Amino acid sequence: MLISIAIDFRQADVATREHFHLSEERLTQLYRTARSEIVTEAALISTCNRTELYAWVDGDEPAVVDRAVQALARRWMRTRTEGDELLRTATRRVGEEAARHVVRIAAGLESQVLGDGQILGQLKAAYKRASRGHTAGPVLHRLFETALRAGKRVQTETSLTAGRNSVGAEAAITASQRFGNLENARCLVVGAGKTGARATKQLHKLGARDLVIVNRTFVTAQDLAKFVGGRAAPFETLHVEAAMADVVIVATGSEVPVITAGGLQRAREACAAAGYALLLMDLSLPRNIDARVTEQPGITLVDLDTLHQPILSAEMMRRDAVPVANEICENEISSFMDWIANMPARDAIKPLRAALEDVARREVAFASKDAGMAERAASRIVAKLLAGPMAALRRALQRGEPLDAQAMMLLEMFSPANAQEPRAIRTPRAAAPKLAVEHAPTPHIPVPHEAPRERRPSMVLAPEQFT
Repeated sequence: MLISIAIDFRQADVATREHFHLSEERLTQLYRTARSEIVTEAALISTCNRTELYAWVDGDEPAVVDRAVQALARRWMRTRTEGDELLRTATRRVGEEAARHVVRIAAGLESQVLGDGQILGQLKAAYKRASRGHTAGPVLHRLFETALRAGKRVQTETSLTAGRNSVGAEAAITASQRFGNLENARCLVVGAGKTGARATKQLHKLGARDLVIVNRTFVTAQDLAKFVGGRAAPFETLHVEAAMADVVIVATGSEVPVITAGGLQRAREACAAAGYALLLMDLSLPRNIDARVTEQPGITLVDLDTLHQPILSAEMMRRDAVPVANEICENEISSFMDWIANMPARDAIKPLRAALEDVARREVAFASKDAGMAERAASRIVAKLLAGPMAALRRALQRGEPLDAQAMMLLEMFSPANAQEPRAIRTPRAAAPKLAVEHAPTPHIPVPHEAPRERRPSMVLAPEQFT
């Protein structure tokens, strides 16, 4: 059974979301401990607006699923008390509902910004992280591949992702609306990742000419600054650059605030900028700007929750594409659920598939002397041979019949694993009547010359193989 535990912007504000956010170290620990006798696969999606854990549970009984959810929550938060707190806030989903949700996330239909263009890359990164942690198995591999394919189709087949569709770009729009003309404003962007880069490029499009980029990796800041005709500054000068700016957008992956109230106050006093208007925009989760900065005169702080309202107006431009995007998602979900439904049939026929592939591989390799070609040809041959038996098993599954008997029968019929060594078969026959022409000379029939061929292993089956 597929399950998920989710914290997102719809039921939790940014302060709550950052409480349940997992650092890279804690995510590594989660992946080390997530799997158990009943939880066989796990993968976590983490963005600025959501943290969601997906898992495959070996069983669909309510008691088993509930036990798995509680165990995963405790491993997520490390203690029973914090795990219970997580479950009081989180949304639980199981089966098709969980699959539908992750596919819709990939399509941009569940984002704070409808059609968010960054979400597909974030989902792909989460999938790679789970794969590196060896916690994503066959089901989650299939689920993420389905979701990523749906997201790509929505991007190419609809206009859902057209126009401004990222938190970084929307932050730049909001800055322009609140501050006014950006041509004479100094804009500081902290963080040169995807969100920071989107914000920087959008500020440039809106007329900002005095752009300063700060990033822990200075070379990355230089590259982005060069692209927009701006200036890169060392990370150590962050508070001074913020004190001298009119607009500051922060989008980093730091676990602690990079702009502190005390650091900013001292820098503003040193630069004789205390009391001047300063718009701070925090796009990070956990938040990267100390909330106490608002105690200083002239400072306005906008976080992800505040940014949500102006984003809603931009969503209206993309709503016309939602019905087509929904249809694409439903098609992909249907395909995934069919794959899930046929898992028992695939498991039942797996021993037969392995046995037949082994035979086909050896035979093709003997004839071609090419192991690579033998591998590919064996897979194709066996897929065609098993198409009929697989369909029969699916029909039996739909009728509610147990598959063990059918699978064993197919294995006994086709698997060479238990075959005995071939032996000569002698069948007694009645003596043929002697004819008058018995001693007539046999006419000579010339036979075309053939080159001698290599002897191949005999595939004669013993009589008991037909029973």
